[in-house]
Order: sequence, then C-alpha cells, then structure tokens
Amino acid sequence: MALRRVEEIPLPAPLTREMEPAAAMSGTIFLDTETTGLAGGTGTYVFLVGLAAWVGDRLRVTQYFLGDLGAERALLHAVGEALGDARRLVTFNGRTFDLPLLETRYLLARAPWWGADLPHFDLYPVARALWRAHVADCRLTTLESALLGLDRGNDVPGALMPQLYFRYLRARDPRPLPQMFEHNRWDLVALAALAARAEALLAGPDPRHDPREWLGAGRWLERRDPERSAAFYAAALEVALPPATRARAAWRLGMLWRRAGRAAEARALWAGVIGAGGRVPLGLLVDLAKLHEHHAGDLVAALAVTRVALAQAEADDLEGWRPTALEALHRRTDRLTRRIARRPAGGAPSCP
Repeated sequence: MALRRVEEIPLPAPLTREMEPAAAMSGTIFLDTETTGLAGGTGTYVFLVGLAAWVGDRLRVTQYFLGDLGAERALLHAVGEALGDARRLVTFNGRTFDLPLLETRYLLARAPWWGADLPHFDLYPVARALWRAHVADCRLTTLESALLGLDRGNDVPGALMPQLYFRYLRARDPRPLPQMFEHNRWDLVALAALAARAEALLAGPDPRHDPREWLGAGRWLERRDPERSAAFYAAALEVALPPATRARAAWRLGMLWRRAGRAAEARALWAGVIGAGGRVPLGLLVDLAKLHEHHAGDLVAALAVTRVALAQAEADDLEGWRPTALEALHRRTDRLTRRIARRPAGGAPSCP
C-alpha cells in the first residue's frame, strides 16, 4: 500500500519576506525524504517522499508514504510521475544522500530513474557558503530557526523517524503517522523558504539582509561570477563591520581585482586596511608584499610588509602552522634585504 497526501500550506508569518523570489521558481520542485537509516545501501528504504511547489503564495506539499514494503515500486512510480513536468529539483544535501539512495531504490525495483535528466540544485553547499559564519552549524533545523524564525514546537527529531516507521510496520498502529508527515512537511517548508532567501540574496546586496550574508554570497560567487562577487564585497565594505571581518572582505575583494588586472587598486585597498590598524589576515600581508615587489617594484614597502607578516606569524601560537609557511616568510625577508642592499644608492625602484 502506497499512500498519497496533498495539502496547500499558507506560510507562517516569519516567512512572508522570503516569498518574493517564489514567482521565479515556477517548475521548481522541492524534495525531502525520510528513510529507514542514514547509512544508505540496498537495505535502506525510502518510506516517505515529500514534494513541494509554490502555488501563488502557498506551498503545495504532496507526500508519498510507503505503507507496505511490497508497495515500493508503486510509490517510486508515483514519485516519477509527479516529477514529470519539473524543470528543476531542489534538495538539502540531496546530492550525497537523497538522490543516491533514491537511485538505488529505483535500480533495485527496475523502475525508470528520472534523476539523470532533471537539473538538480543542492542547497546545502550554498547554505554553508552563505550562512556558516553566523550559525552554530548548517543543519536545516538550525538554519530555519536562526534565519527564518521558525519554531517547530513538539516536532519529532529526524533521528526517531526510522523507529516510528518500524513500529508502524510491526503493529500497524497509525498513531505516529501524523507526526511523521508533519516532520517531513516542516522540512519542505524550511527548504523552500531557505531556497527563496538564497535566491534573493544572490541576486544582489539588499539592505534587508545581514552584511555577513553578503560576504557569504561573495565567497560563493567568486569563481562562478567574479563581477557579482566583487559587488557583494564592495557593498560590505560600505557598512559597519567588525575590523577583522572588514579586513577579510577587503582581502577577498583585492584578490578579485588582482585577477581582473586591477592590481594597483588591490594594492591601494590592502595598504589602506593595514594603515587603519588592527589585526589583518596573514594572507593579506603576504599578498600585499607580493604586489609591492612584483607589480610596483617597491622593494622597501615589500620588505616592511613582509616583516610585519613574519612578526605576526612568530607571535602566534604556532601549533597547526606548517613550518614551510614561516620558512617562506624568512626566505622572502632575506631575499628582499639582499636585493635592496644590491640596489645602487639613490636608484629608483625597479621591477624584477
């Protein structure tokens, strides 16, 4: 027996501001599964598949429940049919868990697997880039509480779902079912709302979002869209940030400028960060020393910054440091000192 349950959910009040990108998600299906274990493999069943899609300002949730292990093929067929018109699938850690496990179940059931052709967006790595700087961890429940203000109340912990399902199979007691469906429904609501927030955030710096999220967006976009990434970092530098956070944002922005051929601007930006005082990332100091030496030919400035970097590294707790990092700073200091000593008195700096 495979059961199908459908409902349309009005969003809780804390989620209404995440709704703006929902209209752009036409054809997007959100997927979350409940399974008999986390290890995967042929002995792990998917007993509940939840699918959700935006319908106006509501989220339509369709859940497929495996009421009997013998009905697995029927459930898999129904899920495949429901995804027939989807243009994109969104999951949370689905690339490493949900989809591989589902593919195994389809293979064992000798049922057509739809996952090879359906574009898939796994929100988990994006969430780590965007929000790991200001949450304790990047579990779905942590993110929904910290970012969306969701409170699940007496929700069943996900770790107990297999136990409840096996109890249902043994005793055919339907009483745990509402709790199981509710847990899966909450996962889908949180997934859809977080995906909408991520879409809005990646669209461009928005004052409604925390500037620390702009930094996360910048990191995520660095290799995917460097120009948009630079826009996020530049916007973050226009607002009040803790000195250490500001220095790191300037470092990332300067690296993007350097790759784009704007080395002089990167050099000025980094020099300004150092001039403002306070602790700066060691990598920024090393990169600035390289620009002074190789781009501007200013060996004296390169040596000064390298000495600052070396003093900072030696003052730190060296546990965990690679010895080669300190050795490289010592070698750079010695080399720059020799080059300056060999330079004719009063001679102009020259590029190597």
